[in-house]
Amino acid sequence: MNYVRLGDLCVINSGGTPRRNNESYWKNGDIPWVKISDLKNGIVESTEEFITLDGLNNSSAKIFPKGTLLYTIFATIGEVAILKMDAATNQAIVGIQLKENKKVYLKYIYYYLKSQTNNIKQLGRGVAQNNINLSVVKNMIIPIVSLEKQRNIIATLNKLEKIKENRITILNCLDDLIKSRFDELFLDTHAIEIIEIGELFEVGSSKRILQSELTAYGVPFYRVTDLINRINDKTVDIKQYVDEFKYMTLIKDKYVPQAGDFLITARGTIGKIYEVKQNDRFYFQDGMITWLKRKNNYINSLFFMELVKTDWFRRQFYSSNNGTTISYLSITDTRHLKVLLPSINLQKQFAQEVNQINKLKFA
Repeated sequence: MNYVRLGDLCVINSGGTPRRNNESYWKNGDIPWVKISDLKNGIVESTEEFITLDGLNNSSAKIFPKGTLLYTIFATIGEVAILKMDAATNQAIVGIQLKENKKVYLKYIYYYLKSQTNNIKQLGRGVAQNNINLSVVKNMIIPIVSLEKQRNIIATLNKLEKIKENRITILNCLDDLIKSRFDELFLDTHAIEIIEIGELFEVGSSKRILQSELTAYGVPFYRVTDLINRINDKTVDIKQYVDEFKYMTLIKDKYVPQAGDFLITARGTIGKIYEVKQNDRFYFQDGMITWLKRKNNYINSLFFMELVKTDWFRRQFYSSNNGTTISYLSITDTRHLKVLLPSINLQKQFAQEVNQINKLKFA
C-alpha cells in the first residue's frame, strides 16, 4: 500500500465568490449554481439557483465538469458529493478532478473522503464558522491499493449505499405516515381549540453565562448548532464547558431544565425542538435557545413535538411581508405562537400510534 498526497493525484480548485448585488446575474440564469445544501446523499443532480454567463465571468467562480468531486471546506466541512452535471460553486466548496495517468478511481477517493469526515472536522478553525483552507485538502494523505482492490472496495460500498438508500426510503415513508395521521386526526377538522404556547409553558431562556465563565472541561455547554446536532442524532462536538460547581449552583437556583421540558432553537435554523431527558447534563446558550417549562399537563409530549414539525405550525415563522423565514424567534414571539389543543385522550391515542411507528423505525 502506498500513501499519496491528494494534491498529487488530483487537480483541486476552490469555488468562487459571485456578485450578489447584481440581480441581472441571477435572473434567467442557466448555469447551475451549487451551494452546500445541494450536496445531498453524495450526489448533486440539481440546484435551486442558476447564474448567467455574464455573472460567472464577473466572479472568481469557474465551471466544474460533470463527474467532479465536490468537497465542502466552510461551515459544514467534510461533505463530499459527485457532480452529475456541469456547474459552478461558491467559495465554500472545492472541486476535485483526477490528473491524467493516475492509477486510482475517483469513486475510491470519494469513499475515502467520506470515511474521514469526522477527522477533517477536527482540523477546522474559525470562531463563527468552522473552516479549512485549500492546502489542507491538497495535503490530505490517501492510502492507495491496487486497482483490483479499489474495484472490490467500490463494489462493496456501492452495495452498502444502496441498502442505506432503501432504508432511508422506508424511514421517510414512516415519517410520512406520522404526518398523514396527524393531519387526519387534527388538521382535517375545525372542532379543535387553538391556544397560545404561553398558556401551556413558562417561556424563557437559560441564565446568561459569560465567555469568561466557560471552561475547558466540566458540563457541556451547547450552542444552537450543538443542540441541532443532538436533535438530528449527530455527533455533538463540544467546544466549551460550564464548571461543575457553577452547574450545581444553577440547578439549586432552578435555572436548569427538567425532564419533560422543551428547548427550541431561536436563531439560525429556528423551530427545532428537543425534549429534555431524565439523565441529560448540559447547559445552553441564552438568547439562541428558548426554554419551555411546563405549567400543566394539558399537552402530550409526542403530540407537541409532532405539532411543531407541521407546516401548519411552522408557517408562523415566516414574515407576513415577504414570505421569508424570520432570522430570530424572540421569547415574546414564542409565547404567542398558536398550538392546537385537542382532547388529551385524542393526543394519547396519536402518541400510541407514533410509538408503534417509532418502533418500526428503530428496527
